[in-house]
Amino acid sequence: MMSLCAVLAFPIEEKVRKEYRESQNKHPQKINRTNALAMTRNIIIGLFISKKIKPSIKAFYENVEQTKEIVRPGRSFERKKRPKKLYYMNYKPL
Repeated sequence: MMSLCAVLAFPIEEKVRKEYRESQNKHPQKINRTNALAMTRNIIIGLFISKKIKPSIKAFYENVEQTKEIVRPGRSFERKKRPKKLYYMNYKPL
């Protein structure tokens, strides 16, 4: 599934990189891979039906191109850690 997603998303990724080189933006951008994978799962049936190939690929391109993310260097924050629960929810006291 990931390889199919990578094949479909490669032209969009190249387009995003080219736009960054030509623009005056401060930070580069990249596509949202999680969203691209989810969209691949949605269109996979349309790829195997002969009349739905072009509309499904067009929908994929539009959705993935709209969901670009900014890459900010050095932006990693530690996650909030929660303590483990002492019991399972099925066995909680009443």
